[in-house]
Amino acid sequence: SIVDSFEKKFSDNKGLGRSVSFAAGRMGFYSVMKILGVGEGDHVILPGHTCSVMPNAVFRTGATPIFADIDPNTFGSSATEIEKVLTPNTKMIVAQHSFGIPCDIEPIVSLARSKGIFLLEDCAITLGSKINGIQVGNFGDAALFSIDHSKPLNAFIGGLIYTSNNELYEKLKEIQESSDDL
Repeated sequence: SIVDSFEKKFSDNKGLGRSVSFAAGRMGFYSVMKILGVGEGDHVILPGHTCSVMPNAVFRTGATPIFADIDPNTFGSSATEIEKVLTPNTKMIVAQHSFGIPCDIEPIVSLARSKGIFLLEDCAITLGSKINGIQVGNFGDAALFSIDHSKPLNAFIGGLIYTSNNELYEKLKEIQESSDDL
């Protein structure tokens, strides 16, 4: 299908992972949280400067968004600020790359791995930017890309979740395919 072709071409451009598209990036984000079992009592760390759809998706799961201040040099997420708001209930960290500027992702990756917390890179407004030759979206457990009318790659609507985690990819495809039946 044209969707499968688009997902493959998008993935091939990003790296070794695979992508699953949704009608909106926030739907992909919500699907990842549901797969991870994010719900009541859980915390999801978001950057203090993000689109309202991100906390709204967290609220929809029953979890609580926790906001971390941003890095004034990148306008994106900061490991130092994320660490300040970590709790025993933190189930996910969303590391945002903003305005085409990659955040300092490597310390965030180290922090998330050391705590066993799922790391989602938010690349909705940063497409093709690289750190040491590696495109953003390849550092965390998965990455969110948006392709709506206001984003660098404009398809008017839509978004993708990109991941190298085969189990997560398969579960996302199941959600995508079951949505086709609605």
